[in-house]
Order: sequence, then structure tokens, then C-alpha cells
Amino acid sequence: METRPSPTRSHERIFMLDVLRGFAIFGILMVNIMWYNSPIASLISNNSLWTEPADIVTRFFITTFFEGKFYVLFSMLFGYGFWLFINKRQEDGKPLSGLFARRLLVLLFFGAAHILLLWPGDILLFYALAGFILMLFRKVRNESLILWALVFIMIPVVFLGLAVLISLVPEAKLAMEESFRQRDVLFLNQIENAISVYREGTFMEMMRMRLQEYSLVLGGVLFFHVNILGMFLFGQFAARKGYVKNLKEHLPMFRKLCFWGFIAGIPINLFTAWASLFSDIYFPSNLSLLAMFLSAFGGPALSLAYVSGIIILYEKGYFSRLWRYLSSIGRMALTNYLLHSIIASFVFYSYGLGLYAKVVPWQGLILALIIYGLQIPFSMLWLKHFRYGPFEWLWRSLTYLKWQRFKK
Repeated sequence: METRPSPTRSHERIFMLDVLRGFAIFGILMVNIMWYNSPIASLISNNSLWTEPADIVTRFFITTFFEGKFYVLFSMLFGYGFWLFINKRQEDGKPLSGLFARRLLVLLFFGAAHILLLWPGDILLFYALAGFILMLFRKVRNESLILWALVFIMIPVVFLGLAVLISLVPEAKLAMEESFRQRDVLFLNQIENAISVYREGTFMEMMRMRLQEYSLVLGGVLFFHVNILGMFLFGQFAARKGYVKNLKEHLPMFRKLCFWGFIAGIPINLFTAWASLFSDIYFPSNLSLLAMFLSAFGGPALSLAYVSGIIILYEKGYFSRLWRYLSSIGRMALTNYLLHSIIASFVFYSYGLGLYAKVVPWQGLILALIIYGLQIPFSMLWLKHFRYGPFEWLWRSLTYLKWQRFKK
């Protein structure tokens, strides 16, 4: 008799994974709040809208302690979850590869809709595409898994290094400088257009603008998104070792990761934050190459320090209420991630409050704290009455081709 696979039940969940997802959602919002409020062209160039001293201090703080740390954590958690999912078996013993592929297709749909209707900074679409590549590594040995992860992490560094070598040729450097000047002219025009459209435009005009901005994001695939594959593989490795499932057994390792992660991560990230704010790291140079190389390891180092610190505090019995709050956010990670965009679109776009490019960075941080603070009671109250968040329920239902039980 054919048996249908079923989604993970609440009592089968790993509590710490939900805690870490909730923590990752917080850090992602702290970074994204400025992206919701700024043209993408201004954020991937030296044409920042925010140049006052208070703005620079806030940006430096976010860049040092948040940027490049929480997408790393969320990506590792995605890889961890992949390994748990793909190694479940149906009662007939068949693997769930096909089901996971369908799960990725649904996520791809969510990502495309997110870009078109809400925000061009979406990461779900690339997660879905990268997830298909991740499936190729299901049977790779642990040593090779780590090696491939390092390869993916180093790809952006290698490409930038090649660009730096090419720039040593005087004619090539002049051509690069001219290309960057032309790019800045285009970016300045797009910044003006984006501000005008998001503040005063129609919804259709905003959709067209979001697609234009997303084309800029796609240009960074080899310099940003490819890192995510490396983090997926690290997460898969951690799942194979059972690091989060067996916390007590691995507590000595987490203590070392916490200590060395902070020791290495803080100075590296202070340097890379300085480089990104006070120099042109977008033009190929020795400084931009050094900053990219250090950030490839400094970001994950600080991310692992955060994770290890949470696990150590949890095992010591501290802040038990905080972990429950975070886990409720984490159990609804997809819903809460999309809610960030829904709320931000109302705050910043013309069909809401129309505050686009008017909220300065320090005000944005306060707004992010308010949004996240409200999501805690919302998530806890929702999960008292429902088994899943609304988008998690839809994702599961479409994955299993069967409406899942929603209400408790």
C-alpha cells in the first residue's frame, strides 16, 4: 500500500533550531530595514543617502555586528533543515528527494511573488535555486563537503582577485574607471527614479521598479549569493554531526567556537566595516580584495560566536523566557520574514505612509525593534490556536499536495 509522507510534527521539532531561526530573523530585519527604505543602487555603491554623523555611526554598528552574519546563520540553518528533511523516509523506505524538490519549487514561487509584489531584496528565490544544487551534495563525504563549502566561499574572492590583477594593466584600469563612472551616472538616475516611484507611484510602476532593482541584485550572484551555497553545506555538515540535536555532548566545542569566534570576528568585522564605509570597496583594489577575503571568514566567525553563546546560555539555564520567545518567531520564520516586507511596504511606499527614503538609519533601527517586538506576542498567540504560521501552512500544503490541518 502506498503511504504519503507527512510534515514534521511539533513534538518532533528540535527546539534550539527554532530558537536560532528566531534569532536569525531578528538580525535579518536589523539589516534589511535600511534596504526597505533605500534604493538598491544606493546600497551597492558609494552613493549612500545617509551621510550625517549619526547615520554613519548607525551604519558602522550594523555593518560590524549584523551585516553578513545573519544571512550566514539562516543559510546554515537551511542546510541543517535540508539534511533532516532529506533523510526522513516514507514507510516504503523511499527517500524524499522528489518531495524536497517540490518544496523548493513552492519556495521559488514565494520568492518570485515577494520580488514582484513587495521587495526586490528577496533571498527566497535564490535559496530555492541553490537548494537544487544542494541536493547534488546529499551523498558527498564529510571531508569533501567541507572542501566544497570552502570553494564556494572563496569564489567571490577569486573573481575579485582576477579583477585586481587585470587592473594592474594601465589600459584595463582606465577602462574599469570609465565603466564605474558610467555606472555611477546610471545609479544616480535610478536612485532618483526609485525614490520618486516608491513615494508617489502607482502599484504597477512599483512592480516595474522592483524588477529593475532586482536586476542589480542579480549582478552580485558571483560576489554574494554563491557564498550561500557554502553556508548550506556547512549547515548540512553540522546536521550530519548532530551538533544542535546533541548540545550537551558538543558543549566544549561550542565554548571554543564562542571564544575564538569573538576573538577573530570582532576585529575583522571592525576593519571590514571601516573599509566598506570609508573607502571604495566596489572598485577592484588591494584593499577591496583584503576586505572581501576577511569578510568571507569574519562574518561566519562572528555568526558562530553568536550561536555558540546562545547555546551556552541555554544549557546553563539562563533566559528561558527569551528562548521561548525566539522559538515562537522561529517556528513561523517564513511568515515573519514576509511580514517584515508587508509591514515595511505599508510604512515606506505610497499606498501606505509614504516614508520611503525619509527614515534615517537610527530611526530605522528603532522601527526594526518595534516590528520584531510586536512579532513575538503575535507569533505566540498565533501558535496557541494554529499548528503553523499561515505561509508555513501554505508551503506545507502545496509541498504535500494536501491541505494540512491548520487549527489546533
